This record gives sequence, structure tokens and C-alpha cells, in this order.
Amino acid sequence: MRILVTGASGFSGSVLAWELARRGNEVVAPHRRETRFLAFLGNEPRVHLHRGDLLDAVRLPGPFDAVVHAAATSPAPGIDVARMVRDNVTGTQVLIEAAERWAAKAFVFFSSLSVYGEVKAGVVDERTAIVNPDAYGASKHLGELLLAERAERLPGLAIRLPGVLGPGAHRNWLSGVASKLRTEETVRAFHLDAPFNNAVHVADLASLVARALERPWTGFDTIVVGARGQITVREAITRLAKGLGVEARIEEIPASKPAFTLSSERAIHRWGYDPTQIGAMIDRFAEDVRGG
Repeated sequence: MRILVTGASGFSGSVLAWELARRGNEVVAPHRRETRFLAFLGNEPRVHLHRGDLLDAVRLPGPFDAVVHAAATSPAPGIDVARMVRDNVTGTQVLIEAAERWAAKAFVFFSSLSVYGEVKAGVVDERTAIVNPDAYGASKHLGELLLAERAERLPGLAIRLPGVLGPGAHRNWLSGVASKLRTEETVRAFHLDAPFNNAVHVADLASLVARALERPWTGFDTIVVGARGQITVREAITRLAKGLGVEARIEEIPASKPAFTLSSERAIHRWGYDPTQIGAMIDRFAEDVRGG
């Protein structure tokens, strides 16, 4: 297939572009800036990098059989609501409209657990209520709704992601814990004895997307993905520390929100998602960090 993968200058997008190319697809990877992740794709002849903005999607060298939209602007210093609306809502809308013109057969959208906002359920799945999401969560939900609205003309799949782990992972809880452990800082966390499986390894995510694109489907679906099984938050920290060869210093702090785990049952049974066990995933992430 000829596949457009956005976000190739980021961690998840670069791995996804490489995996889809490795499976024999031709991948066009638009990006707005140069990053270290692009070097990962430099030796793959089936990946074609394209410098540009998603708002100029009409200029991309289409048509494409499928689109995987992994690019997003998330909260960070200097990022305001207007920027997130431009990139995550308007950019997604322009890309969906381009996909319709290309007569693409599939559109995979990387969404986020942030769409749920204030989570009160003990287990989060696709039926969990959306309550007061922040600006980023709202922007991702609007992206889902834009895609769902085109379901009759453009088959769509929205994947609600927790923290994504792998070589170069950053800006999620476990990667932050790894950074603190490596610098011998105390890890402060809440709900230490609550169950935890709120992570996905980028290799499992890439396999899920590849499998989805290798099968025909119609309509729109939303899935939650996480690790298989559960361990406690305390065990997650200590296991990561062991994998990094350091001692874990842990301090429990008052909880700012309720604990919850993720159910990937829909993704497993409908889409062939095959998640790694959470303990083994943390072990693999420790190897990723040591190798990085």
C-alpha cells in the first residue's frame, strides 16, 4: 500500500513509519521540523520524508491508500489553546478532507486517554463517560468526532492511547520515572498499591496499526489500548529501577485523582491487538532506556 504517516519527526510516528515500510509499504512521512527521530528513517528506502504543514495537505504527493495520523501538539510551555486547536482540530479536519479526495480506504487516528477528562471509573474502556476534558483532551475528541462524521465515506479507527513506551519515549509518567531513577532522585507518586497497566509499547502499537491496515473494514470504531495484566504502581517503579540497575527511592504523596486501569478487550477481540504483559513491558522499556 501507499500510506501517509504524519508525526514522523516524533517518537511514535517515526517507529510506525519504519514498521509499515519494513512490511513492504511505501510510506510518505510529512514533518514540520528536523528531529533526532528522523535519522531513524534515513536508511529506509521505502520512507519518503516530506517537509511541510498539515494545513497544506493538499500539496502532499497523493493519492494514498491509507492515512495514519500520529501527529499532535500536546500541552507544553509556550503551547496555548489556539495552537492546539489549529494543529489538532483544524489540521485533522484538513487531513480527513484530503483523505476523502484521495479515496483512501482507511484512516487511523492517534487519540488519547485525555479525552476522558475527570475519570471516576475503576476500569476505563470505550464506554467510559467523557467528563470535563482539558483543552488537549477536547481537541483529540473533536478529531474523533470529525472522523466519525465521515464514517460512510472514509473508514476510521481512533486509538485512545496511554503513555507510549519505547526507545526515545518521553513526556509520559514512566519515562519521567525512568529519568528520576537514573539521576537517583526520589520518585514521588500516589496510589502506590493500586493496580496499574496504563502503558503501551510502541512495538505493540505499530503491530496493531499494521494489522488494521492489512484488513478491510467499514465505518468508524474507537478503541482503548493498554498493557496486558496488572501490577501495582509501586511494583512498576521498583521493576523499572531493577531493570535500570538502580535503587528505587519512593515517596507516597496524596492522590490528586482516582486510580484506574485500562481494558483493551475491544482492541484485542476486534482488531487483533496483542499487548505485552505490563511487567515484561517495563522490563523491555528498561532495556530501551539503557540502550538509548
